Amino acid sequence: MNSFKLLYIEDDKDIQEIYLNLLQDDVGEILCANDGEEGYEKYLSFKPDIILLDINMPKIDGLTLAKKIRDVDKDVKIIVTTSYSDREKLLQAVELYLVKYILKPIEPDELKGAMNKAIKELNQERDKLFYLDDITTWNATNQKLIEGNKEIRLTKNERRFLMLISSNPSKVYTFFEIFDYLSYDDFDKEFDANQIRALVKLVRKKVPKDAILNIYGEGYRFNPLSR
Repeated sequence: MNSFKLLYIEDDKDIQEIYLNLLQDDVGEILCANDGEEGYEKYLSFKPDIILLDINMPKIDGLTLAKKIRDVDKDVKIIVTTSYSDREKLLQAVELYLVKYILKPIEPDELKGAMNKAIKELNQERDKLFYLDDITTWNATNQKLIEGNKEIRLTKNERRFLMLISSNPSKVYTFFEIFDYLSYDDFDKEFDANQIRALVKLVRKKVPKDAILNIYGEGYRFNPLSR
């Protein structure tokens, strides 16, 4: 059992009840909704990790709802079910980065496989989420630095620097390794240790104290909290 949360949106309560028993073993918590409007309200309050929804629903159809959610949330995993193999709907679904598009009647093994895929992706992303203090995180998957509910803006090189040092937090990266990583698309750029120092100084203003350690005579090391 894991701690992931699932929002299951399906207007046919009988179908929903059948698959609830199958889904309960996969996630830590499940919340249900029976139309698109209720589903969106519960998405906002519940903040699920995975959404399982049907396309043909009253008030707001499934694809419209998925697009509305995807516009504000690139991370939640979405699995869509439908009774129709509509080519146009399939093409729309591709743009929503779905985990799976499942045709009804739903085969239990296919649903289980889609859930396992979503959970695997979530676990991989969770491994790349670093806490720098109680309210600040660096997500190496989407390259976002978040303080509380606010995203801290980073330049291209600031993001690249954090990507490099967070790729192996136990490693001390030398000035030349950092320079080489930052300038891989600029072969004519000459090595300048002072530019690296200046960049690190700027990044340190945006992250908590001690998130980046200066190892004297060697370079820099990422220092997230242990969780």
